[in-house]
Amino acid sequence: MLKFAKQALLAALCPALVAATLPPTVPAGPAPATVPSGPAASALPRPLVAPPPGWVDVIPLPKPPSDADGAATIDLLGDVQVKFTDKGEITYYGTAWIIGTAHGLDSGSLKVDWDPSLETLTIHHYRVLRDGQPIDLLGDGSQLKVIQRETRMESAMLDGRLTATLQPEDLRVGDVVELAYSIERHDPAMQGFSEYLTGPADGATFGRFRVRMLWDKTKPMQWRAYPGILQPKIRKTQQGTELVAEAWNTTAPRAPEGAPQRFSIVNAIEVTQFKDWQGVSRLFAPLYARAATLAPNSPLKAEAARIAAATPDPVKRTELALALVQDQVRYLFLGMNAGGFVPASADQTWARRFGDCKGKTVLLIALLTELGIEARPVLVHTEQGDLVGTRLPSMEAFDHVIVEAKIGGKTYYLDGTRLGDDRLDRLEVPNYGYGLPISAKGDGLVAMAAPALERPASSVTLSIDASKGLDVPAPVTAEMRFTGAFASDVRQRFAGFSQAERSRELRKLWREGFAAITPGKVATHTDPETGDFVLTMQGTAQMEWMADLGTRWYEVDRSRLGWRLDIAREGGVSADAPFAFRYPDWWSSKVSIVLPHGGKGFRLQGAEPLDRTVGDLYRFRRTVSLKDGVVTMEAETRALAPELPAARAQRTRSEMVEIASAGVFIRAPNNYTPTEAELEQTRKADAAEQAAKAKPREKARSAGR
Repeated sequence: MLKFAKQALLAALCPALVAATLPPTVPAGPAPATVPSGPAASALPRPLVAPPPGWVDVIPLPKPPSDADGAATIDLLGDVQVKFTDKGEITYYGTAWIIGTAHGLDSGSLKVDWDPSLETLTIHHYRVLRDGQPIDLLGDGSQLKVIQRETRMESAMLDGRLTATLQPEDLRVGDVVELAYSIERHDPAMQGFSEYLTGPADGATFGRFRVRMLWDKTKPMQWRAYPGILQPKIRKTQQGTELVAEAWNTTAPRAPEGAPQRFSIVNAIEVTQFKDWQGVSRLFAPLYARAATLAPNSPLKAEAARIAAATPDPVKRTELALALVQDQVRYLFLGMNAGGFVPASADQTWARRFGDCKGKTVLLIALLTELGIEARPVLVHTEQGDLVGTRLPSMEAFDHVIVEAKIGGKTYYLDGTRLGDDRLDRLEVPNYGYGLPISAKGDGLVAMAAPALERPASSVTLSIDASKGLDVPAPVTAEMRFTGAFASDVRQRFAGFSQAERSRELRKLWREGFAAITPGKVATHTDPETGDFVLTMQGTAQMEWMADLGTRWYEVDRSRLGWRLDIAREGGVSADAPFAFRYPDWWSSKVSIVLPHGGKGFRLQGAEPLDRTVGDLYRFRRTVSLKDGVVTMEAETRALAPELPAARAQRTRSEMVEIASAGVFIRAPNNYTPTEAELEQTRKADAAEQAAKAKPREKARSAGR
C-alpha cells in the first residue's frame, strides 16, 4: 500500500517532530459526531466520523497500474490534499488498493496514527468495492479500537501517538479497499506558520497519485519540486493559490543509491511559509529562552554555585556543567503534548532526572548562563545534515539540538546526550553538515564540518603467540581503541550494561571481528590521558593454517585493504550523482605473530610495501616484516574526500578490487617439524580416539555377559 512522507523525514535521535506514517484507511458517515463509547470503551481520545470537508476535491478511482500484476496489493489511488489555515493545516488522504493475492488480505485492515494533543482525526469512509458494489466497513465508528502503542519505547522515545484500528471481516482477494480520512493539525509552537513535504514512497507503483495544496492570499508560501515524477502546476484563484502535481500509471523512481543525503528526497513537493532560515531561528528562540529560565528558588542555582566555587576557570566550569548533564540526567525522548518542538523546562528536567536532547540542552544552557558563560541552542540533523542545506526553511528539517558555548573567543559544541566528554579541548566540531543557531534576532545556517583527523578514529592491535606450534591454540592479546566522536559513540553503546551483559557483547564483538579467536577476559576503559575508549581482550586463537602443494600458509589478519565498491544503480533519478563515503575517517591495524622454531624457514608472500591513493578517495598504506621469528604487519586506511564523482566510480572500483585481493601470507617451511606441544596434542587426541573406540566394545561385552 502507498505510504506518504508527511512533512518531515522520520527523526533519528531526538526528533524535532515525531512524524506520522500515513497508511490508507477510511469510510463515510452522516453528520460529524464523536464515535460513541460504551462502558468498556477506552478513555483515550477517539476519531470523528464525518464526510470530507467542502474544499476537498474527491476524484474517481483510476484503472489499475499496468506493471502491478501478481502483487499482493495493487495501489490504485494516493491522494494528498492540504489546506493551509491561519492555525496550521488540514490534510485529506484518499487511498484505494486492490487485494491482489491471499498474501494481501492482511492489508485490508484500517490503521491510522495521530497525535491527539495537536491533531484531530476524522475518518470519512472505509469500504470495500466488490463486483462494483460498495460495502461499508465503518458504520458509525463504534467498532473502532484506539490504542497507544509507543512503538519506539525500546529506543527511549515516548510520543503519545494513538492508533485507530479496525479489523474487518470477510475480506476477499479481488476486493478494492477505499479509505479516506483527514487530520487537522494546530501546533501552537508553530504560531500559525505552515510547512509540508509529501510524495509517494520510492518504488511505489500506482494507478494515480496526486498532491493538491491550497493557501490563501494572506498566507504566502514558497515551494519546490524535487526530482522525479511530480511536476506541479500552479493556478491562481480568487481565494489564493492552488498547487497540483499528479502522475498516472507509473512507478515512482528511487533516489540514487549510495549518493549524498542531498539527493535522498525524490518524487516530492515541499512548501513552506518561512521566507528564510532566520525566521525559523526566531520562532524557536522564545521556546528555548522560556525553558532555560530558572525559578527563583531553583535547585539548579545551587548546582551552578557549587561549580563556581570549585573553579574560576570558565573552561573547567563548562566541563563540570556538561558532566552534570551527561552523567546525572538520563536520556528519554518525550514528544507528548507539545508536538516535539517545545523543550521541557530546565527545572523540570532536573527534577525528574530524565530528558531528551531539548531538555538536556536547556538544562545545560541554564547552568552555563548562571555561570556567566555565553551559550545558545543549535539545531542539527545527525544523519542528513547534507540535505538540510538544500531544503526550504523548515522547523522539521532537524532531529537533534546541541549547545554552542563561546569561551575566550573560541566556540565549543556540547551535546548533553553523549557520555564522557570531560575535556573541552578534546571536543571536535560535529560532522553535521549544517546547523541552525537559535536566537531572538534570527540566524542563518552555519556550516558544521569536522576537521581532518590527527589520529585514527579506530585502531586495532592484535598479538598472537604461535611459538608453541601451528595447530596449538595460541594465546592472544588485543586492543581496540576509539578516538574523538567515535569514542563517545562506542562508549555510549556499552553504557548501562551490567557486567555480564557487557562481557557478552564484547565477546560477540571480538568473535565477529576475528572468527578464529575465542575471547577470554574482556574489558573496557577510558584512557585518562587521551579520552580514548579502549576495548581489551585476552583469549586464544585456533589459527587456520591451510595446506597447499606440500606447504602450509596463513593469511595475516586484516592484511587485505580496500573492498569491492558497490556502485550499481538501477532506475533511479540523478543517476550521475556522486557516491558518498564517511569522512573524515581513518582506521589502522597492527598485527604481530610469534612463529614457532624462532621463525626458521618461514617466509612471507605479498609483503611488498604498499602506499597507494585510489581515486583521490582513500590512501592505503601497509608494511610487513619478519624479524627474529616475529611477523609484524601495520596497515591503515585514510579517507581523503567525502564524495566520489560518478564518472570516476568504475575506475576507482577496479583499483579498489585490485588492492582488496592482495593479502599477506606466511608460508611455513616444507620440512616443518612439529613442536613438542603439537606432538603432545596429537598424542592426547590419539588416546582420546582410542578410548572412544573402546567404549562400544566394552558395552558389547557387558551386554553379552
